[in-house]
Amino acid sequence: MTNRKRQDKRAGNKKDIKKSQKRTALVLAAVVVCALAVIAAIQTMIRRTIDSYDPDIIISGISIGETDVSGMTAGEAADAVNAAMQAYGGEEITLTLKNGTQAVTTLQALGMSVKDLDSIVQEAVDYGKKGDAVECYKILKRAEKNENSKNFPIEYQVTEESAGEELTKQLGSLLKSPVNATLTQEDGASTVTEDEQGEVLDMEKTVANINSLISGDWNKKGGSVQAEVSYEDADITAEDLSGITDILGTYSTYYGDSGEGRRKNVESGARHVGGNLVQPGEEVSVNALMEPYTEENGYAMAASYENGEVVDSMGGGICQVSTTLYDALLLAELEITERYAHSMTVSYVEPSMDAAIADDVKDLKFKNNKEDPVYIEAVLADGNIRFNIYGRETRDENRTIEFESETIETTESDEPRYVATDDSIGEMYTRSSGREGLTAQLWKIVYENGEEVSRDTVNYSQYNASGETIAVGTASDNEEDTQRMNDAIVTQDEDVIRETIAEITGDDEE
Repeated sequence: MTNRKRQDKRAGNKKDIKKSQKRTALVLAAVVVCALAVIAAIQTMIRRTIDSYDPDIIISGISIGETDVSGMTAGEAADAVNAAMQAYGGEEITLTLKNGTQAVTTLQALGMSVKDLDSIVQEAVDYGKKGDAVECYKILKRAEKNENSKNFPIEYQVTEESAGEELTKQLGSLLKSPVNATLTQEDGASTVTEDEQGEVLDMEKTVANINSLISGDWNKKGGSVQAEVSYEDADITAEDLSGITDILGTYSTYYGDSGEGRRKNVESGARHVGGNLVQPGEEVSVNALMEPYTEENGYAMAASYENGEVVDSMGGGICQVSTTLYDALLLAELEITERYAHSMTVSYVEPSMDAAIADDVKDLKFKNNKEDPVYIEAVLADGNIRFNIYGRETRDENRTIEFESETIETTESDEPRYVATDDSIGEMYTRSSGREGLTAQLWKIVYENGEEVSRDTVNYSQYNASGETIAVGTASDNEEDTQRMNDAIVTQDEDVIRETIAEITGDDEE
């Protein structure tokens, strides 16, 4: 065979091969197209099946914990699971402290809940509708045949937020409170009593112990849990007081002849003020130490000054506390930053030596201008209230001070004032005595080696005059008689008032 014939034959074979390859490619392409068409059809069918289900409704065969939630919305499922949980809410939990004391509560009171319930419910809602389409299709088909079974496990819990109030309520009174160190005088010497640590409920650990009981394979029964505590130091320790045992100033007043309510108020106010440690540079509001003036805080109704009148008010008498402290502070030479006189003079100290308290209107404030802390001790004994101001004495032992009240001007008391009371008509008595008005000043006198070296004014005080307050009874079964008495009192004329009483009661005697 010649070379040319061989070349023509090879060229023919190549053409045949190309034709064959082209036919094969066409066939493969057709197969791929068909396969893709089939896959697309299957995917469409799967997607239509998935989309035919309500995305907000849980498919059949689904349970959360022990609750069948098939056919429910997310909200309905959450409600159903929570309702099932309520069956265990009454289970009692015994909380035991290290010292053996116990308190009993319930899981419901502790705010038991299902951990991550919202996310679990959402998983249940999405089951069979989100994720791998083929797997979802299989799940949905099983659900259609009621052959589907899927459980989403749950775990119960309490949190510090849900359980905190109940744990504090049950255990707070069983915990030992810290005890401050104190300073007092015994046999002429200053004595420091030791402080004691207090217990604080460790909320985090206690809640963790409760959750250990109700997690995992919990038998749905109550049980005993260790209540954990930590320890805190007292606000005032013996070390804090160890270097400030000198008495810088002391003062006392007598309150023993006061009524029961006023005695209670003086004693309660003294306890609130006493036992406080004041750091160098610190300013103290005495009103803030004693308030609120409520029964819960140890106070009662008693007479007090208000707008130049004697009226009953909650905490009446606390001004004797602030006054006694004021004079002790002056002797200690602490800086007085705010002080007010009463509207009228008081009986337990000389003019200008008082310090009035009236909620947020009048206050006694002082600043520790020493280089060391000062400690306030309140002593109640034999009807007397005494304040001792302790610190580190740095003043020259040859230097002494005293305070002297001087009356500058006086004014006569006003006319008597008649006030209506709930007493029966015919009752008249003096409710409070009249007081003269006056202007006074307080002197601070300094002596060195017994010789006066300075005399400075501490304050000027203005006191209003006030007449007697006469109580007049107005109570009667006859409303017209009560009104006549009130009208007579409005005149503030004693003759008119007495004549009206005589007309109503038929008694012409005074």
